[in-house]
Amino acid sequence: MLDSASAGDISAVREHTQELIEQAPNADEPVLIEAPPNAGKTTSAIKLAQKAEKPVTYLARRIDLYEQAEKKAEKHDLRFERIPAPQRDCETFTGQNSGDSGAVKQLYNKGYSGFKIHLDFRDLTPCGMDCDYIQKLGTIDKEIDDIDLLIGHHSHSKRQQYIKDRIVIIDEFNPDLFLHTFPDDSSGVIDEPGKIIPRFLKALETANDGFPIEVYGDVTDLVQQRDRGEDWQEAIDWFRDQERGASRYAAGSLDFFDPTLKEYDDVNAYAPFLTFSLLCMERIGPGIELAPPPDGTLDGIWKDANLGPATKCLRNRNTGKMYALQSPDLSAAEQIIGLDGTPTIDLWNLLYAPKEGFDHQQIISRNDFSKYLSSAMNLSVIQIGNGMHPYAAGNISDLDSDRFTAIRALEEDRFALISTKQALKRYQSKGLLKDFVKKVKTELDNDENRVSTAHQALHYAMIKSSNEFEEESLGVVTGMPHPGYDVVQLWAGFCGEAVEFDDVGEEDVEESFNELGERIQEHFVHNQVVQAVLRYGRAESVYENEGATVYVSTHALPDWFNTDTEYTVQSIRLEGAVLAKLFEIYQTEDKHSLALQTVDQIYNAIDSDNRFGDDHSKRGVRLVLKRLESKQYVRHEPDRGKHSADLYSWNGDGEILQTGEDGLLLCIQDEIHIIQIRSN
Repeated sequence: MLDSASAGDISAVREHTQELIEQAPNADEPVLIEAPPNAGKTTSAIKLAQKAEKPVTYLARRIDLYEQAEKKAEKHDLRFERIPAPQRDCETFTGQNSGDSGAVKQLYNKGYSGFKIHLDFRDLTPCGMDCDYIQKLGTIDKEIDDIDLLIGHHSHSKRQQYIKDRIVIIDEFNPDLFLHTFPDDSSGVIDEPGKIIPRFLKALETANDGFPIEVYGDVTDLVQQRDRGEDWQEAIDWFRDQERGASRYAAGSLDFFDPTLKEYDDVNAYAPFLTFSLLCMERIGPGIELAPPPDGTLDGIWKDANLGPATKCLRNRNTGKMYALQSPDLSAAEQIIGLDGTPTIDLWNLLYAPKEGFDHQQIISRNDFSKYLSSAMNLSVIQIGNGMHPYAAGNISDLDSDRFTAIRALEEDRFALISTKQALKRYQSKGLLKDFVKKVKTELDNDENRVSTAHQALHYAMIKSSNEFEEESLGVVTGMPHPGYDVVQLWAGFCGEAVEFDDVGEEDVEESFNELGERIQEHFVHNQVVQAVLRYGRAESVYENEGATVYVSTHALPDWFNTDTEYTVQSIRLEGAVLAKLFEIYQTEDKHSLALQTVDQIYNAIDSDNRFGDDHSKRGVRLVLKRLESKQYVRHEPDRGKHSADLYSWNGDGEILQTGEDGLLLCIQDEIHIIQIRSN
C-alpha cells in the first residue's frame, strides 16, 4: 500500500496497481485489489495477459469496459475474443428477424440457456444453429487454448471452459445477476415456489422415476419430512444420480419435464434445484433457512448433486420467498483477481472464493482516499445536506429546492444529478429537473429506466453500468439507496449468519444491525453513495483541467470519506430577511456606526419590503437577532439607542448571491441563508 505522500500522485497509484496485478498470479490465495478510480485497472489487466504464462479471462459489467479492453488488446497484439450473449448477438433475442423475441426471452427467464433454446425451440429461432451467437460460441470453444484474452460479462464466469486453467480477472462487484428471487415480480413467468415445485413433483410422480413421491408430495412435506431418515436419503440420492445433479441445467436433461409457452405453464428450470434445497435446509435464525447449512454437514451431498460451494438457497418462512444464489465455481481457475474501488470482503468471499477467501490488498489507505480524489482526480466534494435522506418512496426533503437554488447560485451553472428513482420522479413533477438540471445534448430515445430522457439525471441502479457522467464537471448526489432490512438479512443469511436487528423506531433511518449486518448495510447504502460521487469528472479532459465539483445532499457517506467543505442551507425566511436588511444597510452606510439599527427599525424595514411577505412580527425579529448574535453574524450594542434601545448591525462578513431573476441568497461562512426564492 502506498504511503500518504504518494496517495495523491496518479502516476504512483497506476504503477502500484500494475505491480499488484502482475504479482497476483503468483499468490497462494485469490487476490482482491482495492483500487481507486482511474488507477489503470483495465490497462494493467491487459498487460498481464501479455506477460503471464497462463491466458486471461477478463470479466466486467459494462460494454464500454469490453471495448476499452479490446482496444488495448489490439495495441499489444494479443489474440482476444469477446464472449457472446444472446441478448446482444442473437437476431431473435434482439427482435431483428421473424422469430418470436418475446417467447425466447420468456424461456430464458424460466432458466433455460440461450444454446438450449436454439437447439430445442427451432420454430421460435429462425436464426438456428447458424446464429451469430451460436457461431461465436463455437469459435471460442474450438480455439480457447489459443486465445490470450477472453473478454466478457460477470455471468460468463459460470461456464467452466472460460475459467479452467486461466487467470480470471473480475472487474467490480456485481452480485445481482447471480441472485434469483422466487417469485420475481419482474420475470413475466410463473415462478412462485408454491406453484413450480409442486409442478415438478407432479412430473416426478407421472414419470414414476424412483423418487419417494408418496412422502414428498408437496412443499409442506419437503419442509416437515426432512428428518434425514431413509426416505430423505432416497430423495437425496435421486438428485445425486442425475446426469447434472440438482443444478438448473439438470432440468434440461429431464425428458418428463419440458417447458411450454402457454400462459399458465409452470414448468421452471429452477424447480429441481429449489426442491433439493428444501430437503437440505436448516434454520439459521428467526424465519430464515439456508441450504446447505453453514456447519458443513451436507457439503458432501451438495457437491455430489453437482452444486458448487458458492451456490446456496435461502428461504424466508415468513414470506414464503426463496432465493437462489448461483455463484460461479472458480476452483478450476489458475488464479482469481478481483478489482474494486470500495469492496466488501464478506460479499466477495461469498461469491467468488467461499473456501479460501481473498487476500485483500489496497493501493492506498481509505484514509487517503479523499486526498487521492482531491490531488489526483481534481475532484472537490461539498456536503450541502444534513440527515440520511433515504428518499426510497420519493419523500424528498422540503429543502431540496433551496439547496438546488444555492448550488446554481454558487456555481452559476446547471448540474447533472444522481438520486433514487422515486426522488427523480418527484423532482420532475415539481419542475426541479427543468429548473436546475443540465439538459442532454441530444434528447435520448425512450428508455424505461430513465425518469427523463431530456436531462442529465440518473438513479442509483443505473450508475452501476454507466460512464455517462465522466465528462460532467458539476454534479449533485441527493438521498441514498435504501435496500431495507430484508436485503441486509438476505445477504447476511447467505454468509451463514442471521443478523440481529434492533428496531429503533420507524423515524430512525439508521437501523442498528450486528457487525456483519453493518458491513452489508454499508455496502448497499454508503458505498453506493461513494460510487455515485465517483461517476463525475472521470474523463482526463476534466481532471487534467479544472476538475469536477460534486455536491452531496445526504450524510450517508461512510466515515472514512471526507468532504472538502460543508454548507448548511437555512430556509428560515424571517432569519434570511433580517440578515438581508442588516447586510443592505451595512453596505449603503459610509460609517459602520450608522448601520446600527433598533429592533423596531429592522422590523419596519422588513415590513415595507414586499419581497418578504407578511409572515413576521417584532417578537420574531427579536428572537432571530438573539440567535444570529450567538452565531456572531451580527454586532449587538445594548442600551445604545434612543430610550436605551438595543442596537444591532451586520458584522461585516458575507456575500449576496443572485440566482436568476427572482432568487436571492446570502452566504456567510458555511451557511447559506435563503432570502428570496421563486414560488413553485
